[in-house]
Amino acid sequence: MALRTAEAQRAYRVLRHNWEALSGFEQPEDLVTFLTAREGESHIKDGLLAGLVMLVQMGAAANAFVALLWLGLWPGLDSVYRRCLRRMESAPVEVVSSIAASFMGLVARVELSGVQRVAATLVRGTERDVLKEWHKEFEAQRQRVRLGRLAEADGGAPSGPWPVPSVLRARSFSTEVEELRALLLPLMGEDTDLVVSVLLREEDYAEAAASFGLAPAAARKRVQRALVRLRKMKNKIPEKDFLSQIGGWG
Repeated sequence: MALRTAEAQRAYRVLRHNWEALSGFEQPEDLVTFLTAREGESHIKDGLLAGLVMLVQMGAAANAFVALLWLGLWPGLDSVYRRCLRRMESAPVEVVSSIAASFMGLVARVELSGVQRVAATLVRGTERDVLKEWHKEFEAQRQRVRLGRLAEADGGAPSGPWPVPSVLRARSFSTEVEELRALLLPLMGEDTDLVVSVLLREEDYAEAAASFGLAPAAARKRVQRALVRLRKMKNKIPEKDFLSQIGGWG
């Protein structure tokens, strides 16, 4: 993902000449620094990321612009890597490969017209797709184990390993998080994913803020305000005791 190759430098010069939004970023490294900084307006960052996504989708100097996308979203994608590494208990190289495939697949198909926050969509969507594929493989493994048990009962040799208990726990956690997110979405709106990241996935504010292109202080304030709104709705939401788990009533 080097930005100093002749091809990358040439592609960036052409892009900067034709894209006014890049006038303040003389070198591609300057753009990456802006995109990964905690400071800066999130809507400006999203506009730049959206432009890069469209360029990649069009196949224009794809390698150079893919590198800019990766590096511009690196803090969030790095957080995805560390979370997936803990949950999947796979080799680091396998986790990296899964993230790369999911990220590029999402970039290729995302419809920007329906996206409000590009950074959050790409980062969270990548994590969702990685875990979804992992769950799919887990189910396939469980099916192979079941068939192996049947074969063993018929006198044949078992065909696969037993599921690891920690994998079962991780799968259960991910499923519960998605269920809670679906219940919180109508109540918290656009702050749902941020609240889930901080209070369920136990990310610190700096880590969560990086995924959403926010400053840590802004992320903290949005979470606090979302919880205040949630507490005010307590009497209007019957039998939602799960909210106490994330501090909704606390």
